[in-house]
Amino acid sequence: MNPPPAKRAPLIVPSTAKRDAIIGGIIGLLVLAFIGYGVMHMSQPVAGNKLTGKVIEKIFTPLKERQVSFNGRHIEGTKETAGEYVLKVRVDSQKRTYEVPVEQALYDAKQVGDSVTFLRPESEQR
Repeated sequence: MNPPPAKRAPLIVPSTAKRDAIIGGIIGLLVLAFIGYGVMHMSQPVAGNKLTGKVIEKIFTPLKERQVSFNGRHIEGTKETAGEYVLKVRVDSQKRTYEVPVEQALYDAKQVGDSVTFLRPESEQR
């Protein structure tokens, strides 16, 4: 039989000074403030992605369809649409005309010459 190994004396670490504890606390607060700043600014939309222009044409393409929403294995709901509603909007600041797909309610509410605000297309967002 082998004799049990000799026990080592426990390693005693000197206690931290108050100065080290204060520096650690300040660094922790700075990191927490930086994370808080990042979270607050992530929730704000990016400025410059909204455009405003005048409706120059209303286009309705009749495409009767039924949209079905699924959740897992069962049908969650259905929605029937009469077609595609598009507003052609001229944005003078961009010197461009955009085709903006909209819901029927907005399509019915806007007339040619009205002002419309919409999100810049995803491919052009900053």
